Amino acid sequence: MDDGVKKKNLLDLQFQKYLTLASTSIIIMFTYLVGVGIAILTKQVDLNDFIVMGILFVVSGGILGICSALFFKAIFHLKNIPEVIKDI
Repeated sequence: MDDGVKKKNLLDLQFQKYLTLASTSIIIMFTYLVGVGIAILTKQVDLNDFIVMGILFVVSGGILGICSALFFKAIFHLKNIPEVIKDI
């Protein structure tokens, strides 16, 4: 097998990995926000309780922060792939 074909196949696998990571992180963030929104609208979360809101804020910050970091990392790698293709 040609060396260029091997590099292209590895690059395709890397592209798929980062594309999957970006789309999965968006889906998780959207699902989490919809779930929290439904919980607030159905009054499952008491907005007047400081402790509950503090816990919700910390958990939301953690989940959305991790998902955002993974999303931006994947987008950064996806933007670098065309430059790598030029080198092949």
